[in-house]
Amino acid sequence: MTDGVHRDEMTTDVRLMTYLIERDAAGHCERIELSARSQPGEAAPTERQLLAEFHHRVEKLVIDYEQSEVPPRGDELIFRDIYEEAGRHHEGPEPPGTDQPTPHGSTDRYAAVTKLLALETEFRGPRRLSGTQHTYLAEWYEKLGPALRAVDLHAHSALAYKRATWLHGVAEDFTAQDRCRLARARAKRRATRPAWRRIPGWISDVLCGYGFRPFLLLAWIAAQLVLFTGLLLAVESLTLGDSIQICLTNYLNPVGIGDLGSIGVGGRVLLLVEAWTGIVFTSVFFALLVRRWFRF
Repeated sequence: MTDGVHRDEMTTDVRLMTYLIERDAAGHCERIELSARSQPGEAAPTERQLLAEFHHRVEKLVIDYEQSEVPPRGDELIFRDIYEEAGRHHEGPEPPGTDQPTPHGSTDRYAAVTKLLALETEFRGPRRLSGTQHTYLAEWYEKLGPALRAVDLHAHSALAYKRATWLHGVAEDFTAQDRCRLARARAKRRATRPAWRRIPGWISDVLCGYGFRPFLLLAWIAAQLVLFTGLLLAVESLTLGDSIQICLTNYLNPVGIGDLGSIGVGGRVLLLVEAWTGIVFTSVFFALLVRRWFRF
């Protein structure tokens, strides 16, 4: 009953702020469309430049939010209706002297940008957020990340995951933090231009999920042991059992000259490469594992 009274009291102010958010979302989407339609040779803004413009829009919305008379909703989010249904037209009359903002380009893009603008306005706004509101915002930011990625706004998606990481940290949810950090790293890689600069990040992601999935390294270690065992069998006249024993021992503790016996030059070079590979991969694995343990 009380919630219904609060909603009635704040309807006009929330509707005005919602209009301003949707208007700026439509304008931002128009800028994105113009950038996408630019001809080769034209100085089209990059997504990072568009994101800077986005931040400028948010700052203006925060000022409007500060000057509004929107009463608090307790633990509810002020712009909850936008998060649940972005892109819909308002019911009732619009503020005088204004036109209904219309989406430019993809409706999905317009909905995602509208939600991100609303989330940023509420996150940066003057009101002190409760623990429950922090949790709600973290969930909405994390849900928005894939939606922004789906419409090729990868830098915007990285921003959503950045906010979700911080908000999960407030709740000391370290598992969710690592999940969002990994998603943010992937979004930042996709936003990197030119494409060849993504290669180091891609390698890190494949090997260990940017350090947030250390157990992936165990699969790579197992694959390396199989590979080196097969190669040792191919270049030396050893039994399968001897090859497995030598490679398993050498990977964790490099064998000495006295242990090589009748192994030829090819086998010695192979074992040397395996030993250095093992040192690197096991060191990285235990470092990431210790980091993970201390987080918990």
